[in-house]
Amino acid sequence: MRLIFLIILFHLELFNSSFSPDTSNYDAYGLKIAANDVIFVEAQGDEETYLVQFAPYDYAMGSLQCSFDYDDSTHYVYSVGVGQKQNTTKNSYFYFAGEVVPAGFSKTDMSGHNGTFIGIWINTDPQDITVYTATRQPLPCIYFQPEKLQFLNSYGHQEFFVIAVEPYGTYAIGLATSFAFTYRPFPSGSITAKAGSSIWPNNSTFNPCAADASNTYTIVAGFVAGAAGSRVRATPTVYLIWNSNLTVLSTWSYSATSNSWQSRLTYSGVSSWSSKFTMSVKINSDDPTRVLVGMPFLNTVFLFTIDGTTLTLASYVDHGQSVGFGKGVTWLTDSQAAILVSTYSLDYTTWYSSQIYVYTSLNDTDLPSSPSAIIPNTQQPLPSTINSILLRIISTPESVVVLDAAGGALIILSEAAGYYGSTDTTNAPVAASMPVVSHSTTCIGGTYKSDVGIHPCKLCSSGTKNLGTTAGISCTNCSSDSFCPLGAVYEINSTLLISLSQAYSYPRSPEMTNFEDVLLMNMFTMGSTTSCLIVSPIFWSLILTGICIIILLIMASLIWCVHPTKHERYKATMKTVFQKTDLVGEGELWAGGIASLAVVLITIMAYTFSISYMNQYPAEKTQGSKFACDSTLRNAKFESSLQALAVPVPDDEQTIFDLLNDQNFTLQLDFINTAASCITFSISEVTDVSTTALTNSSCNNINGTLHTTVKLPEHAIVLQAVISDIQLIGGLRIGLLGSGTQKDTFTLQELNFLQTFYSPSSETLAQIVTIDMALTKVINETDPLFGDTSDFAGIWYPTFTYSLSEMFISSDYYLTSANLTSTTITIDITETSYYIKNIQSPIAKEPEIIFRTLLFAFLCLEICAMAFLICRLLIMPLINKIYMRFTGHPIVPFKPEHDKESNHQHH
Repeated sequence: MRLIFLIILFHLELFNSSFSPDTSNYDAYGLKIAANDVIFVEAQGDEETYLVQFAPYDYAMGSLQCSFDYDDSTHYVYSVGVGQKQNTTKNSYFYFAGEVVPAGFSKTDMSGHNGTFIGIWINTDPQDITVYTATRQPLPCIYFQPEKLQFLNSYGHQEFFVIAVEPYGTYAIGLATSFAFTYRPFPSGSITAKAGSSIWPNNSTFNPCAADASNTYTIVAGFVAGAAGSRVRATPTVYLIWNSNLTVLSTWSYSATSNSWQSRLTYSGVSSWSSKFTMSVKINSDDPTRVLVGMPFLNTVFLFTIDGTTLTLASYVDHGQSVGFGKGVTWLTDSQAAILVSTYSLDYTTWYSSQIYVYTSLNDTDLPSSPSAIIPNTQQPLPSTINSILLRIISTPESVVVLDAAGGALIILSEAAGYYGSTDTTNAPVAASMPVVSHSTTCIGGTYKSDVGIHPCKLCSSGTKNLGTTAGISCTNCSSDSFCPLGAVYEINSTLLISLSQAYSYPRSPEMTNFEDVLLMNMFTMGSTTSCLIVSPIFWSLILTGICIIILLIMASLIWCVHPTKHERYKATMKTVFQKTDLVGEGELWAGGIASLAVVLITIMAYTFSISYMNQYPAEKTQGSKFACDSTLRNAKFESSLQALAVPVPDDEQTIFDLLNDQNFTLQLDFINTAASCITFSISEVTDVSTTALTNSSCNNINGTLHTTVKLPEHAIVLQAVISDIQLIGGLRIGLLGSGTQKDTFTLQELNFLQTFYSPSSETLAQIVTIDMALTKVINETDPLFGDTSDFAGIWYPTFTYSLSEMFISSDYYLTSANLTSTTITIDITETSYYIKNIQSPIAKEPEIIFRTLLFAFLCLEICAMAFLICRLLIMPLINKIYMRFTGHPIVPFKPEHDKESNHQHH
């Protein structure tokens, strides 16, 4: 007998505990939150309490919140609900529905009931809630009472049970697999139920997962069980139900596209409640003919339209091969909606992210593939007290309430144009509590908001700006020559975008690096410009020759102007002068005197050129070469090469390397076109094991440019600069400063370069930016013109590695992907493993120049002598022979003057 009794007790306990929900799972079996413009309520199953928050939700003068226990510890609440247009502020109430889960050996709750239940909690406080906000009195929480509780104990446990509250809160529709009912709490708490077999078409088994009600009809989404033995165990289905008699008016069943990943789903396990197969439904309260249905297991949201009694699919958005799009759907206004996207792996074992897609410009029939904005974002981050796994989303209707996996709730209020609902609790006017409520914030500089909604402010388009000092409902135009990128705060002078570089291309050696070639080229060249003619020896030689010829012509013409005796005397004098100056014929030819004068002139100009050319060194210390036709002519040749730092440097160069290694660096970091302040700026050195804060040497924000400098403890360093603010930044300017010094013949050059980073397409700076700066030593060696000691100069050349496409973002990216509350700039400064060695040396030094110029003078004399010799031995005899052939007698032979005098004395 005792054994039989124990067996009976065991089976009884097993029956009573067959339904044992996880009360800490806020996603299980139904919607645990409800809200409208008057009241927010959350059923906290793990604590068996209700959390109630009265509007205004951003009330800062005291608490409008109450928390009270369930009426019975055996009541497991599936869902709570309120009518969205249920706007009474006195005797506010909310619906709650669930199932009795007996404890121990009991089969009932404390009042003797079991099964499914529905009822309301009503605030019986005789005072309106507005009295407490007006007088700032503390809100008493002793007036909430459960009323009109109704039980359906004849149907057993319901794995699927949802409720939909009529917009004005006058009644609620309950839908379960086995039954459906209409519950009217006023005046007496009546309930009218129907068996599921008389409701669901074709005598099918329908498991409702989500529902919403309008004044006349209810939309319910769930699964219709498949035939026994079928591969597909269920079909996602949406019903349109008439509220007055709970009759199905229209049916829509999902059919997957052939060969899509959804077509391979079998829906096994849908007979039991699972988070994997949740759904969401929302009717537009401003236009009840439009309905959103989310089926996250299909990663799809559907937009339906209702025409009388017909439910029609208007459009849908398939978010790709993953799970979670449409975890929650809700309308905000007639043209605005929000979709909860909690992304999971296909097997629903790995959670990836949770986001709220906000759509601000919906039409009647189309659902855009891309949202207008995504929450969390830069302006609306997820508060630290909110779990990152978001489960459900509802609306009031214009504001949004989000429920997380830990039972935390976030209320994002709809804000007027020029403002947004900030969820950054660090800047909240009151201490954060639960639920977390956004606070109204003016659009930050560079942004604007022209409409009402929960969405963040948009970026000012390129060429416009907004200071952010007042509510920005629009942006003003910038001048055409200013720097006004996307999200501009100020008009910045475009000159700030000019980079400052100390690097230059080392000169190439000239084509002629032999002084003889240089001398010959410049002595025998006569350019076409006036400046070239002035410095051309050939030109002046021709001028001198012309003068001499003119004198000879004048002397020849004197035969008709003066007495023959005087003419002969003048002629003899001129010949004597030219013979005395004859260096070519050694006094034999008077014409050689003319040539010799030209040679002397060329020689003088050659020496003048050579001296000037020699002093054109080093190249960087010279001006234009006015002594030559080529003004760039320098007595310098150049050599440049890369040298490995792994190879020890020569002893005579070690000093300049030491000076470079010991140079102190100061980083200059400028944030261009931003409203960020010095208070929000910090910079740190990052190593493999620690992060060390560095102290700013200076910081100021003048006319939209945040200018900062910081001394660096070492050359090779990883820096992380952080702007702990959401202010936008138009561009960056990074540079290094370092003082120069002189030590004997070694010069460390002053370091002062700036590199500007901005988007050619006028985008705004991203929130995470990485820039690599590689520093290369540059050694400039200048060989001496006199002596043996070389001069050395050293400087650092930077090379930046970055990606503008990653550094700057578009307006769409900002609204849909940027979600940080700070901007971090990582600068990795390294030194290259090589250095640049530049050598400058003179083409010719003084001894070579003197010697080569002297040789040039002799060469000119020899050329003239050779010309006269050819004339006497070849050209004149040929002319004489031709003359004799035509005249019959020879030309009177030309004789030197001293030969004539000898013949005259002989006779």
